[in-house]
Amino acid sequence: MTKTIRTIISMGLATGLCFSASANAQDEAHLQERERLLSLIEAVNGDPDKRKRAIQKGHQRVSFCSNCHGDDGNSKRPEIPNLAGQNPAYLLEQFDLFADGRRKDFVMQTLAREFTLEDKVNISIYFANQEVVRDQEIDPFKARQGKEIFESVCQYCHGKDGKGEAGYARLAGQQKDFMINALKRYRENTDTERAPDEVRRTDARMERVTQHLTDQDIEALANYIASIE
Repeated sequence: MTKTIRTIISMGLATGLCFSASANAQDEAHLQERERLLSLIEAVNGDPDKRKRAIQKGHQRVSFCSNCHGDDGNSKRPEIPNLAGQNPAYLLEQFDLFADGRRKDFVMQTLAREFTLEDKVNISIYFANQEVVRDQEIDPFKARQGKEIFESVCQYCHGKDGKGEAGYARLAGQQKDFMINALKRYRENTDTERAPDEVRRTDARMERVTQHLTDQDIEALANYIASIE
């Protein structure tokens, strides 16, 4: 077991991380918001006709998204995340984060503020129903190292298969470069000397976990995550 994993476990971050009784106010608010978004998605997915229409309408609205994320949600650039197969409630949540400025990106913030709620739900459901295309080169040694970290830390929220739990992000098959950048941005969120405001990402759980990850740990994790089918 690596020093990183021992450190995280010793601080109690790997057990009950998602739904701990000691979760702070930010965690609780986050969970409540996720429940609201899940209910919006389930109201559509629970009706086959509504779901079919949502997929059709979502496809009609992804023309702007496809320039970076691909028409089928498979990214055209390694630093851009795949959206194919992503949990729809998670995607819907990201629209909210971009719209109110908690996530920073000029294009995404603009789109998130212009799309209607119906657009956002339909787009989220459309991408969730696309297949992930895996065409990345994986370093098998790093992937083995990353698997150990993932199983000790990440699977509690993101699932043993990396496909997410209850609206948490699907990681399986995600772009390596995107994962490396995202994890570093979470890690550096509290360090104003290392990351300007516009590139930080804010999430209490992710900040607690990533602050103990080295660059080597993050690269190993990214390789393993990209390899998950």
